[in-house]
Amino acid sequence: MGVDREAAMRHRTVREIMTDGALCQRAPTQSVRDACCLMADARLSGVLVTERGRLVGIFTERDAFCRVFARALDPDATRLGDVMTKDPETAAPGDSVADAIRRMDEFGYSHLPVVEGERVVGLLALRDLSVQDLAAMHAELEYRHAFAERAW
Repeated sequence: MGVDREAAMRHRTVREIMTDGALCQRAPTQSVRDACCLMADARLSGVLVTERGRLVGIFTERDAFCRVFARALDPDATRLGDVMTKDPETAAPGDSVADAIRRMDEFGYSHLPVVEGERVVGLLALRDLSVQDLAAMHAELEYRHAFAERAW
């Protein structure tokens, strides 16, 4: 990949590629089934969990599989607040795409809520990232992984 593409990617912001508008949000008291139905209807793989407009967590397909279904919990009786990823890392709309990719990689996230002040304004998912964005970061991420392995 040429230097021009890499430089352009570094200057692109999260706001340019995030999913915004009608975000899928639910309260922590909602059931897992309700969240899964919302995700299925909206064809999304995550729901932001908010309380009085403030982000308190995120519930993703991975959470459903690992924290609910693998443990044979009842999705009608299980509340999002009990199985969500609490206080997830977030990005700001003005953050660079490269910084968001680093954060997602570091924490193993496939979703990154986008917050401006106290207000949730979007969601960045791995599928929002282009192949070019990921390719531009490949060498750096490989280096970071190798460095982390040597540190252990």
